[in-house]
Amino acid sequence: MGATVAADVVFRPKVWSDHAMAYFDRKMSLGQLALVDKTLTSAPGETVNFPYYKAIGAAQSPSESEGLEVEALEDDSFSVTVAECGKAVGWKDKSKRVGAQKDPEGEAQRQIGRVIAEKVDTDLQTLINVSDNYVTGFTAAGASDKFTLSELLKLKIACFGDKMGQAIAVSMHSLNYATMMTDTTSGMLKMDANDPFYGVEGFMGRILGMAIFVLDTSLRVSDQGAKKTYAVHIFKANPFGIYMAEELMFEKDRDILHRENIVAATCWYGTLGLHAKVATNDYRIGRGTYASEVAA
Repeated sequence: MGATVAADVVFRPKVWSDHAMAYFDRKMSLGQLALVDKTLTSAPGETVNFPYYKAIGAAQSPSESEGLEVEALEDDSFSVTVAECGKAVGWKDKSKRVGAQKDPEGEAQRQIGRVIAEKVDTDLQTLINVSDNYVTGFTAAGASDKFTLSELLKLKIACFGDKMGQAIAVSMHSLNYATMMTDTTSGMLKMDANDPFYGVEGFMGRILGMAIFVLDTSLRVSDQGAKKTYAVHIFKANPFGIYMAEELMFEKDRDILHRENIVAATCWYGTLGLHAKVATNDYRIGRGTYASEVAA
């Protein structure tokens, strides 16, 4: 009988490396622009009210014998309601014994934290595309309506007029970004390690005095000219708020009868658009839609 060859071997050991961490595709940047309020973390209840004063009318030019008209000082308020958000992960003792898992608890905590953060980001992306939460500066009507640097400037002015200098950030889809950066009239994109947004996911640098964020979670709207078309948003400071009632809290438990381990986490939060809340002309978010160069 000849020497043992590979085909004769029945038992073949499996060599395992550590589990690779799960991959999450979503880039999250919008939360960096939010006003974060923690009023409810120190008080009971699920609704927080924010009072504000309304602006008084224009000044009067009285005649010599005319008295000044008295105008009331009026106030109002807006409110936000928080809700619970949570996620739980469990694993049996046997799954750890027969598998190659070394740190299921650590991975569970990492993934739970990530998906809850993604839930907040999804809420913000939905919020900024509600018509009451932005002013429209441009709407694509054909394939030629592409997003160039000159269009960014015009969008900024169309949305905010002479207050365009108050705009601090713009978010766009990567396909719109590609058009802007390859346009022959494109300016210089500046990236500075001292920038407060440096290192934030999606931050590409600054142009026209605004931080540029590239997010493929940007809303795809009705395609124009058979080209994929997306919404571009320009933000002033505090365009929306994240209202925390309870910070993310992790808990671990074990069912000894069923030999099962559970890791869970919950938090209480709410989101609210601050565009045109204090005054009807207090515009904080501008939106335009632009065709890309990619076929739908």
